[in-house]
Amino acid sequence: MAIYGYRCPHCSDVEVAFPIGTATAAVPCPDCGATSVRVFSTPMLARTPAAVSAQLQRAERSAAEPEVVTSLPRRRGTGVVAAHPATRRLPRP
Repeated sequence: MAIYGYRCPHCSDVEVAFPIGTATAAVPCPDCGATSVRVFSTPMLARTPAAVSAQLQRAERSAAEPEVVTSLPRRRGTGVVAAHPATRRLPRP
């Protein structure tokens, strides 16, 4: 179901759910009964994931208020050394 917007001349805007492609040009207002005409708006087809939105906001904020680095990041470990005897002679990175 899609949500379609209608505007009543006497009341406020009304949102009505119809199957996609079956919305009519006008519906009666649920409050006063007057004819509400359809209002076209932008569709909500996609939404930005929360993680992406947070990173975009952080990038915008850092343009005006950059964060100051006070220390170097911790060094990552070298990884797990395999215990198999045949792999001990392999070169290490």
